[in-house]
Amino acid sequence: MPVKITLMVLFLASMCSTSLLAQNKDFSIFSENETLELEQLISRIETEEKRFLSTKVSKINSQLEKGELSPAEAEDLKMEAAIDSATNIEEAQELVTDWASFQKRKYGEVDFDQFEDYDSYLSIIDELGLSPSSFTFDLFEISSKKEVSQDGLKHRDLPYSSRTSSAVFSSLSFNNAVLDGESIDDTPFKFGGSRSFEIGYEWSTRVFKETNFLRLTYGISLQFNGLKPKNNSVFVQNGEQTEFQEFGFDLDKSKFRMDNLIVPVHLQFGSSKTTVLDNGNKRFSDHDFKVGLGGFAGINLLNTQKLKYNDSRTDVKLRERDDFNTNDLLYGLSAYIGWENVAIFAQYNLNSIFSDNLTDLNNFQIGIRTHWD
Repeated sequence: MPVKITLMVLFLASMCSTSLLAQNKDFSIFSENETLELEQLISRIETEEKRFLSTKVSKINSQLEKGELSPAEAEDLKMEAAIDSATNIEEAQELVTDWASFQKRKYGEVDFDQFEDYDSYLSIIDELGLSPSSFTFDLFEISSKKEVSQDGLKHRDLPYSSRTSSAVFSSLSFNNAVLDGESIDDTPFKFGGSRSFEIGYEWSTRVFKETNFLRLTYGISLQFNGLKPKNNSVFVQNGEQTEFQEFGFDLDKSKFRMDNLIVPVHLQFGSSKTTVLDNGNKRFSDHDFKVGLGGFAGINLLNTQKLKYNDSRTDVKLRERDDFNTNDLLYGLSAYIGWENVAIFAQYNLNSIFSDNLTDLNNFQIGIRTHWD
């Protein structure tokens, strides 16, 4: 009986494949490579359906051996399974051929990558004991929705891309500091010469599944903050105090640099505009208008003071590295407003630069930040 059923299955499967290829299908519209890929896909559908049928027949034989089915019942079930399998092969192959012809006529090419998940579906199907035909049709439906969305039509049912994205970012800004109780106009540092550079890596996570209105952005970066004192001044440690003192020679250069490691965190408000990726997933755009509000925390790694002057005999370049009584722990507020990959940002340190000075000196920055996807 198993031999009889097997021969019937092979006959039915062969008949349906021959029937399909014998239909009035215009294969001349396909290129040689497209025809080869289409034939391989048609053959794969038949092979996988036969494999599934073989598994189903084995289960029926097992039920027969356990006495759960009579020989007549087992034969009827096998014949029914064989007919279903032949029908599945015919319908799936015809659907693939028609869909490929439609794409060729409308777009000039066939996207065979849309069928790349077929094998992964089948590995799950075997465990569930289901027919692969229904999963195959679901795959074609998703592909159809993808094409519709690319024409600007409704695509709400497409799957979403990952909720988290990441990118390298860098920033260049004017860096300065203000004394407690004083205004920005009274800052002891030069505006043009005091600058900051930052480079880091940032993650951005969509807070809600189906809207991009709110995102959480977080990352890690290295920040190099430079300050250039006015009035020929330098920083001098005097015990636990760090003071401004006028230098004994005319300075050609005076610069104090703080190297920091910081962790920025922001809540980002922006657009929920979506685009459709090549793989058929729906992606929220992270590059339209956006506003971010948040803060940062970090540590001070290194401090360097560079001086350049002439002592009336020779040019002197002096580099001094010390803690300068700076605060090791850094924290503050930051915000940005941007469009696409560029944003204007501002950052203010709530901690004082120096830990024990009588008057707090707080660092701030205003600049441009760029993300590199």
